[in-house]
Amino acid sequence: MELIKLKTKREYTSRNNSQYIKETFLKTCQNLDTSIFEPLIDEDQYFEEMDKYRFLQSMKEQFDYLKENGVDKVHIVIGTCKMCFTGERVYEFYKEPNKGKPAFAYNIQEQDGNIKDIFRCNFSDGYERDARSNRDPDINYLF
Repeated sequence: MELIKLKTKREYTSRNNSQYIKETFLKTCQNLDTSIFEPLIDEDQYFEEMDKYRFLQSMKEQFDYLKENGVDKVHIVIGTCKMCFTGERVYEFYKEPNKGKPAFAYNIQEQDGNIKDIFRCNFSDGYERDARSNRDPDINYLF
């Protein structure tokens, strides 16, 4: 899979601002509010092979689902990917930290101090922990 460099608006492109972009994305997730991150993205940017607006819409849909179920803010827990990018850092977001499975999780791909891509992680520490605690006794798990 080829990673596409994250193009952010000109005023945020320096290496020193990559941390700001990441922090802003994480704040967006914690507050379930895509409008926080939207101004930092160029019109022609792609994440998860989706254009800016489809990516933001997919985030908004998951945020709206949580809000409809009484969640107005989520807590961040740093985990690791257990499947696609095994061992890489994943930001897991929980209604209550480390209880159950994450509401959602993202991997922020970086290279040379720049953000390359942001995408959902569907099997990180929290998902693995939840799968083990809710496992079917008729299924044998390989460890």
